[in-house]
Amino acid sequence: MKYIQTSRTTLVKIICLSTMIFIISGCSVLSNAPTQTALKETHPPTSPSTSISPTVVEGTEGLSNDEIATLSSLEKADDYPLYTMHYYGTYGQSSAMRSPKWSLLEMTEPYPSPWACSLFAALGDAESMLYGRNFDWEYSPALLLFTNPPDGYASVSMVDIAYLGFGGTNAGTILELPLLERQALLYAPFLPFDGMNEHGLTIGMAAVAPGLMRPDPEKETIGSLMVIREMLDRAKTVAEAVDILKTYNIDMEGGPPLHYLIADRSGRSALVEFYQGEMVIITNDKPWHQATNFLRAASGESTEGVCWRYDLIIHQLENREGRLDMGQAMDLLHEVSQDGTQWSIVYGIITGEVNVVMGQRYEMILIYSLVASEE
Repeated sequence: MKYIQTSRTTLVKIICLSTMIFIISGCSVLSNAPTQTALKETHPPTSPSTSISPTVVEGTEGLSNDEIATLSSLEKADDYPLYTMHYYGTYGQSSAMRSPKWSLLEMTEPYPSPWACSLFAALGDAESMLYGRNFDWEYSPALLLFTNPPDGYASVSMVDIAYLGFGGTNAGTILELPLLERQALLYAPFLPFDGMNEHGLTIGMAAVAPGLMRPDPEKETIGSLMVIREMLDRAKTVAEAVDILKTYNIDMEGGPPLHYLIADRSGRSALVEFYQGEMVIITNDKPWHQATNFLRAASGESTEGVCWRYDLIIHQLENREGRLDMGQAMDLLHEVSQDGTQWSIVYGIITGEVNVVMGQRYEMILIYSLVASEE
């Protein structure tokens, strides 16, 4: 295992990443960012509780009370669309999350590339640490999912519901479906693309070139998205999240290789990569961290010129000494957005506030809150 400290220091739909041409093309042109003009504010309920006793609904045979409550909580927040849902009760982490295959994702057809993503942690303000993330892909309807498992931490995460079969023309009509036809949404906890838990631990991922991973026969295998769920449910700090990653072989089969940018309330962050058969942990030595779509471990001392988005993020964070407010963080995501940016999200690591923009409509910010733990 290799640790690197540096101040310079994100999924395809069921196709393997064979080249990085698309990543290079995703870092080629910087477009002008339009000005934010308006604000749409939405406040959903706080974290779910298992004490709910839903009314019996016709056509829900085979669904438990918790599942009925979960599927009934679905709301449409944005016509892109973005939905919100609160997951009630347990979702069987121990069996599903250790499945070595992305079997849930095989319900959808392969999609074309290219795409790319941008992530950063702005940690310079102890009262307003933020994590920003652009998900750049083709059309991706999304779900903002609130979970509070009985044996884990409450969290909020973003899920691309095209992975669950709700893509294309049916993405905007899920609320018209009976509950039984929404059942695929019960798998949403296992597919977090980014998220934050009640302790402020925040995680995002980005695609990178293959890093020649070597599975350890002594370790269990877990999917590359499911491990994000494991970290959100079990870890309070970057160190605890990294320990979870060390516990498993991370299965990238069926999707591209990934690296993970993780941050917490202490101001610590780590970019975790898999390179030349080792897990490489790149920690921050300044109050910010960032990642796009190249392996930092393979870049040597200089990253300048590798990706324009990476360079711009560094420039802005250096100039502000890692201090951004929610608006400035969203503006930075706007600056590094691309034609394929599906959502931009800013997580308030300290406050629990979550700001979401769908489809580059930066004039319409959706505001949510996860009740933060005081521990």
